[in-house]
Parts: sequence; C-alpha cells; structure tokens
Amino acid sequence: MIRLWVIAVFSLLISSCATRQVQTLANLPLPADQSANCCWQALQKLDITYGAQHFQLTGVLAQAKSGVSLVLLDPFGRRLLSISKQGDLINTYRSPELPAELPERFLLASSMMVWWPLTDWQALLAPAKSGWALDATEDSRVLSYRGQPMISAHYGKAPVSVQNGMTLKTVANQETIVLQHQRQPMAISITTQNWEPL
Repeated sequence: MIRLWVIAVFSLLISSCATRQVQTLANLPLPADQSANCCWQALQKLDITYGAQHFQLTGVLAQAKSGVSLVLLDPFGRRLLSISKQGDLINTYRSPELPAELPERFLLASSMMVWWPLTDWQALLAPAKSGWALDATEDSRVLSYRGQPMISAHYGKAPVSVQNGMTLKTVANQETIVLQHQRQPMAISITTQNWEPL
C-alpha cells in the first residue's frame, strides 16, 4: 500500500513538473537567431500583469549576427534580466529583484513569438514532434501545445504583422500588442517606442 502511495505521489510530481515546463515554455523550441529581418534593436515598454501584481518594465530586444538578446530594466534603469541566445546555447543573468513568477525563457520566447516571421516558427514546429504549433488568425497568433492554446498575441490594427512579425508601421503607429497566457493569470502589453537597425 505504501509503495503504491509513493508511486502515485512520484507520478503526480513528474506530471506537475512537466506541466510547469510547458507553461513556462521551457521545452519550446525557438527559431534560429537569424532570419530575413536581421539585424536590429527595439526599445519596448512592457506592462506585465500576473494575478493581482503589476509590473512596468523597459525591454531591449536585439537581433544581431551574434544571436538574440533581451534585457529588462526596472523603472529606475536597473537591470533585472538579461538573456541571450546563440544557436542552442542560452545564457541568463537574473536579478533577485525580478519576480519569480516571470520565467526568463517565457519572456524571450514571447518576444520572439511577436517579432519573428510566422514562416520561421512554422518551419521550426512543422514536424510537430515537440507537440507545439503556432497558428495565425486575422489579427493574432496562437501558440498551442498538443492542441491546447498556451499563449495568444493580438496585433490590433496591423494584421499584416501576423505574417511578418512586428513591422516598422506597427512601431511608427505606437501600436500595442497584447500577449495573454491561457494557462496562467499573465498578460503582457508591449509597445515599441523605438526601432533601429544594427
């Protein structure tokens, strides 16, 4: 009886860890660092809501020949997070002040989901062995895992961005893109304040 109880608890823990990995996008394959849109840097205002908590951060997302990087700053300009992706290697600095509820890989994957062309994502996820899929509607992208929606990105006035990722028109119009997590009480409003080529 005790052995069965231990096995049940162990199975529950494994299932819980697997669910957590999916919800934080820990096992989501990410597109190649380089795409047709290289090379640029974007300054963004991020309004993040997690349950009853609200965070206002500044983000700098860059795509360069050396890879992809995301830096998050608090309202006082202090670095809370820096994460860089070069091929399959991901390096992270995380400040103790960054709320634990904000997983770094989730933040990078969400940024890439908004910016990278849909074709880059679909080519990566096409084999469907990973269980992930990214589909587009008229004005949004929806990231799913095994048929269950995980994150949606709503582009608002610029449906062309759904295919191409963020465009200079989206930036020039100061349009806000809203990311909504479907399994956690998390939403991120992204407004790009500046974009420049590198």
